[in-house]
Amino acid sequence: MPSFTSRERMIAACRREPVDRPPAWMMRQAGRYLPEYRAERDGKSFLEMCRTPSIAAEITCQPIRRFGMDVAVIFSDILVPPAAMGLDVSFHEGVGPKITPTVRTDEDIDALRDFDPAKETGFLGEAIRMVRQEIGEERAIVGFCGAPLTTASYMIEGASSKDYKNTKAMMYGEPERFGRLITRMVDNLIPYLAMQVDAGVDCLQIFDSWGGTLDAATYRRMLLPEMKRLVAGAKATGVPVILYLNGGNHLLEVMADAGADVLGIDWRVDPKDAIARVGDRVAFQGNMDPCVLFAPPEAVVRETQRVVENFKDASGYIFNLGSGILPKTPVESVEAMFAEVLRD
Repeated sequence: MPSFTSRERMIAACRREPVDRPPAWMMRQAGRYLPEYRAERDGKSFLEMCRTPSIAAEITCQPIRRFGMDVAVIFSDILVPPAAMGLDVSFHEGVGPKITPTVRTDEDIDALRDFDPAKETGFLGEAIRMVRQEIGEERAIVGFCGAPLTTASYMIEGASSKDYKNTKAMMYGEPERFGRLITRMVDNLIPYLAMQVDAGVDCLQIFDSWGGTLDAATYRRMLLPEMKRLVAGAKATGVPVILYLNGGNHLLEVMADAGADVLGIDWRVDPKDAIARVGDRVAFQGNMDPCVLFAPPEAVVRETQRVVENFKDASGYIFNLGSGILPKTPVESVEAMFAEVLRD
């Protein structure tokens, strides 16, 4: 087995090529569980940090310095594109994002503006270039966007939701209107992802955090065509594409049909079942329960070993959590996890 840089290891695993060990990173790794992040955030709003390249780059690099994982995920948010399309996006501690006005009528959709990512979100490209300057050529950088459903649901609901009733009411009751909004999102997300690749990311992740709220037949009918178009547009940049789905064990075949190189799965998906169902078509990422990291380090090590072992027969695997790391996660548990998975 040849030796790999972290960057080579990540790209090879995405392409389902042999690697010496699974590449490793975690979603939301640049975030509020780290004391250095909290110090950096003091007195700043979340979007202010996203839109200030030097701050976004600093936060992106903090976990790399501390843990040495293979991949840096750029510090940003899936709601940056809706803001660039003219909506007012704000984040509130303990509450989450708020979007105004909501997008529920044809007039609301018409009022959205298509944006030039180099102009409206150029701060993200600059942050990516600054991260590359610090971490060098040996580590990978992941860029991302929200999936059409997840992004549109925030725009329709105006916030996070437990039942997505307004989104589903539009989808079932006004399918043409819903389709217009989804198409409009994809039209803007494709160049947004291309801008990130031009700035230097090595792979792209599409987050469908709320996709699991739909049944497979509805997802296939209402969303898969535009998801396939988004994935194809992302892959046209020449980098691997990861499609992350939360709560989507029942959607594995649908997601594989979207055409991504890698499926990111949560902890509720049985690895052997996933490999049997779609493992000849995609690599896998994730599956570690983020709550494991609240256990003592020795338990974290055991669970890390178990997760990695469960994917030994996969054609490609990237170690990650099954969702984003949670606030107040003990740093020593994260250290134990990466010490285990990164060891030679």
